[in-house]
Amino acid sequence: MTGEQAGTFEFRSSWRSGALHLALFALLAFPLPTKAQANPKNVLVLSEGHGRVSINQMESSLRAHFSGLPNFSIVDLDNPRFEQKSYQENLAEAFRAAYANEKLDLVITVGPTPLQFAVQYRDKMFSGVPIIFMSIDSSLAERMPPGVTGVASPMGVRETIDLALRLQPETQAMAIIGQTSGTFGDHEWLVAEHAELLRHHDKVREIDIIGSPSPELLQKVAELPPHTVILFQLYPQDSKQPSFGATDVLVAVAQRFPTYSILPHVILGQGGIGAASYDPPTDAALAGQLAARVLSGDRVNSIPVVQNTKVDVSVDWRQLRRWNIPESALPPGTLVLYREPTLWQRGQRYFIVGIAVILVQTFLILALFWQRARKRRAEQELRGSEEKFSKSFRESPLAIAITRMSDSRYIDVNEIFEQQTGWNRNELIGRTPFDIGLWVNSDQRTAFLQQLSTQGSVRDLEVRVRRKNGETRTSLGSAALIEVGGEPCVLSVIADVTERKQAEQVLSSLSRRLIEAHEEERTWIARELHDDISQRIALVSVDLESLKNGLPSSEVQSRSHLEGVEQRIRDLGNDIRALSHRLHSSKLDYLGLAAACRGFCGELSHRQGVEIKFSADSVPANLSKEISLCLFRVLQEALQNAVKHSGVREFQVSLNGAPDKVEVRVHDCGSGFDPEKATNGHGLGLTSMKERLKLVDGQLAIDSKPGSGTSVHARVPLK
Repeated sequence: MTGEQAGTFEFRSSWRSGALHLALFALLAFPLPTKAQANPKNVLVLSEGHGRVSINQMESSLRAHFSGLPNFSIVDLDNPRFEQKSYQENLAEAFRAAYANEKLDLVITVGPTPLQFAVQYRDKMFSGVPIIFMSIDSSLAERMPPGVTGVASPMGVRETIDLALRLQPETQAMAIIGQTSGTFGDHEWLVAEHAELLRHHDKVREIDIIGSPSPELLQKVAELPPHTVILFQLYPQDSKQPSFGATDVLVAVAQRFPTYSILPHVILGQGGIGAASYDPPTDAALAGQLAARVLSGDRVNSIPVVQNTKVDVSVDWRQLRRWNIPESALPPGTLVLYREPTLWQRGQRYFIVGIAVILVQTFLILALFWQRARKRRAEQELRGSEEKFSKSFRESPLAIAITRMSDSRYIDVNEIFEQQTGWNRNELIGRTPFDIGLWVNSDQRTAFLQQLSTQGSVRDLEVRVRRKNGETRTSLGSAALIEVGGEPCVLSVIADVTERKQAEQVLSSLSRRLIEAHEEERTWIARELHDDISQRIALVSVDLESLKNGLPSSEVQSRSHLEGVEQRIRDLGNDIRALSHRLHSSKLDYLGLAAACRGFCGELSHRQGVEIKFSADSVPANLSKEISLCLFRVLQEALQNAVKHSGVREFQVSLNGAPDKVEVRVHDCGSGFDPEKATNGHGLGLTSMKERLKLVDGQLAIDSKPGSGTSVHARVPLK
């Protein structure tokens, strides 16, 4: 027996003498101390000497379902003398002495022999301690006394026999090779096999070859008739002759007859065809759960035996090939072991690497072809683009020139450029616009270069160009950055607008003279109305008042009539005075733009019965007459239109000045309109405002949508 640091110990012995065994057991029957804890649980595991993997799985399942840290002790009962009554009694006494001063909380048995031993000597070794069993056939589990429960699993006898007859349909006899005595429940297996073969007694004859591995046993095997199938159940440890064991018997038998067993780990890989057995991992997991319940306080008598119904069927692929058994004959779910790897499986790594290399090479080749085709298409498109550009360049009705970005030297010009500048192509190539004095205004040249460097392009910049003969022309210049032979260059396009500019100037001068004449006429009419007609009406009003006062007090009717005539004449005078102000505001001439605008807003508010909020801020006092008159007329037109069409009674008017501009803004929250439709319609209001502002280089902006109000914004720069 050896002690393990994890709190487990194992007992394996050849037991040369009972006294030596008892002495060793007394010395080493206790596990090494584990980590100190309060009231640790002590668990004793009795094993047949195999199935250590199942024991470990059971222990893991127990620890997973139990919060404590139990102390495990494992004792293997694997000994050839275990069948002797005296041996079992001495071993029971040794257990009693070993655990006399230690409380056991649970005993777990693995296999039929430890279970039978624990049940038989329970009162002597550990009276009252609950027992959990695993790796036990269902028939044995049914005969357990109180205080014992566990997991019952099928032996796999029926499944093994059914597998043998399914794969060997020509079977006439089935020979059982095993022994009736030993430590592994051989007798129970033989009984189960005999009972199962009774179901097939009309087709299959049963032959028992019982005994320990020996040459004599092989002699009996050699005498078996043809069409015999072997049921093999000898453990390698069963041999009493070290020179000849169960493995030797298995190898010799499997060479002559199809061999099956309920012990897959014994025959598979040693010549056996197949085996059916219970599922040890499931068995161990269920046993660990039952043990956790007992350690947690559940009474063992209240825990019924759990049935593990899962049976695993396994076959050796090499033996299927040897006995010409097709895989299609296997039951569903059969596990096929030792399958010879296919050519693909043997060289899978190399095949994958080779295929990957081939695929990569193929991909690279295709990529090269695609890149080559793409390059050809790009070259063709480039040649086509160059041809189109060259044709457009030569035949364009506009003057076009290409200069290098680095030094501004001409690379190429078209014929229109030669005609407009008077310089031929040979004279321009290699020179700069500054060499030939093309730019008249240096400020325009600086603005052109700055906009080109910051934005990458220039659109419709008005420039003055000097021809070779010294004539100055007005042009609209546009430019963009391009590449020629991989070098950054500037493509410049120049349109001569000298005649158009002159026509615009003539038209502007004519418009200015018309507006000035119109204003002079309005001024003359306003003076006549104010200084002559208005004064004369005022005199008539005074005379009527004197006449009314001179009448006798008894002439009530005449007096009332005269008062009505007087009021109408007075109203007529006020209207004529307002008309004169609308035609020409004297305040604009004497008091300035802000006062004139405020006065007009007040008169219109009083006359129309609306609320106009006027504000003025930082309006320059030295505005020119043209700018003041222009902004005053724009305010008049915009405000009158708003009062007439907006449908609201409140308006905001602002007049703001700055060092470089003066702005007028008229806003309402009324019905709004579509400025584009209004401009294209028959009305002249918006058009007249724009024309007036154009004469002073001003701009008009209208922000309006139907149902969203209107804002009219006029701005005039101060130069």
